[in-house]
Amino acid sequence: MRDLATLISMVQAGLGVTALTEASRPLVPPDLVLLPVTPPASRRLALSGPRDRPWLPAVRVLAESAAARQWATGP
Repeated sequence: MRDLATLISMVQAGLGVTALTEASRPLVPPDLVLLPVTPPASRRLALSGPRDRPWLPAVRVLAESAAARQWATGP
């Protein structure tokens, strides 16, 4: 299930727990408890695009920005 509203509704109904990103915090209703994962979890992301043609300028800027952030914050 990838629908965040469905996951939150299931947790509210007492059907389980879920892992959320920090970006989801504003969407979590006040009746649910958020517990931080210690140590913080991380994940590696990758961009993929067509091999046979150049990326659109916006995609290239995103890739460059992501690469600069990785360099600045480390692995």
